[in-house]
Amino acid sequence: MKMTNIQIRLAVLAGVAFLGIGSANAQEVTWLRNVEVNQTVSDRGQSVSLLDMANSGLESISNVKVDLSLSSLTQDNPMWLGQIYASLTYGVASEEERTAVLLNRPGVSNSDAFGSSLSSLNVTFDDSAATNIFNVASATGTYQADGRLGVNPNGSRVAYSNTDVTAGLSALNGSLLQSQKLSLLVADTRQGAVAKLDSWGVKIKGTAATTGTINTGAGGSVAATGTGAQDVGATVQSSSTGTGAVGLLAGANQTLNLNGGLSGSGDFNKTGVGTVKVGDSTGFTGTLNVNEGKVLVAGTLGTSSTTAVRRGGLLGGSGTLGSMIWDAGATYEWQLRSATDWDLLRVAGALDLSLLNSGDKFNLSLLSNGSFDLSGGNEWTFLQAASFSGLGGLTLTQDQDITNLFNITASGFNGGTDASGIKVVVGSTANGFSLNIQASAVPEPSAQSLFLLGLGGMLGMRVLRRREGDKV
Repeated sequence: MKMTNIQIRLAVLAGVAFLGIGSANAQEVTWLRNVEVNQTVSDRGQSVSLLDMANSGLESISNVKVDLSLSSLTQDNPMWLGQIYASLTYGVASEEERTAVLLNRPGVSNSDAFGSSLSSLNVTFDDSAATNIFNVASATGTYQADGRLGVNPNGSRVAYSNTDVTAGLSALNGSLLQSQKLSLLVADTRQGAVAKLDSWGVKIKGTAATTGTINTGAGGSVAATGTGAQDVGATVQSSSTGTGAVGLLAGANQTLNLNGGLSGSGDFNKTGVGTVKVGDSTGFTGTLNVNEGKVLVAGTLGTSSTTAVRRGGLLGGSGTLGSMIWDAGATYEWQLRSATDWDLLRVAGALDLSLLNSGDKFNLSLLSNGSFDLSGGNEWTFLQAASFSGLGGLTLTQDQDITNLFNITASGFNGGTDASGIKVVVGSTANGFSLNIQASAVPEPSAQSLFLLGLGGMLGMRVLRRREGDKV
């Protein structure tokens, strides 16, 4: 095969410093994109595919993984992997672009002029993989990027040496560049055989931006790191549902404060045992699934949004939601802080109770700061909704007792933690219904004692009189 002169840009990496996570409590964004290309890499030609990272929500890049799919244009003239070069560049030349070499003629060395004969490739590049793609044995799997930036794909064949690996995927790490452009180049370095760039994708992790929008893409996530409370000032967006839902992750001893709120028409999935606090999100019209741990409501969600508290999930706080679903085995944590201050959820739409029954209940956890007595005969409204649904034709009425749908626990009250006298009853509002916590009044111990003493005295007098009558 005849060598050809292909112009391939090689970035100089000297002086590029990695700007890592600035503190132990930075928030991590996972940004995902997949690009369908279906473009021919002509014989001794090249294909370039661009990706815009605007609104990624990243402030810096700390880890990159790349998916790449190549195939043969025709079976009569199949691709020869050993003549393919591929690189991924972040930024443009005017801002000190950063380049990672994905493929550099796999298998070609001073002892092998042709290299790998694979006619297709569908792999993931990951710096943590055990094997460099130069030694590829299968068209699928996970490999380290080639990384040999200093080996000219159009030059003389040289023996492979891992000391030449200077531009793996970590070369892309660092602060965000102004252009926010990713450029994938796939080139055919020798005559004969024609390849096709089918698709490629990236999974990029980095620190979260403090302002603007975090658009992670389908399946991306925003996660707390370190311990303690961590604030995200940017608005987190989701446009995908199902498996493309955006993850909100907080682990043990972690609280992720989404002060910028949520937006978009897609789904969010809260996972991890930690807490996510959601601020005002009036532009959010999708579904927030509370799958694990706690979500605290601290604002207003869009009126057409849905909050679904799934089995094992916990919802707390005060705010206004669109519609809401209560799953059996899920929990609402209600807090009473003073005589005039307690949690109240307002539901602009319907509260769906269809997943509850007397054998599979919703958990209602009552918490106080220790200054209230459950035996005091008080009543508090903890939820207001425009309507209730999923009751199987049952029509709720004023003061109707639906305690049989709840497991009720209490802690922190002066009067102890006995919740046996607590009821959940239906109330009414100007625009719909309410659910009220009703604590039954219990007679004071002194009153009970007097009542029993008096009853005993009356019985004693009757017995005495009867005995005196028998003597006559």
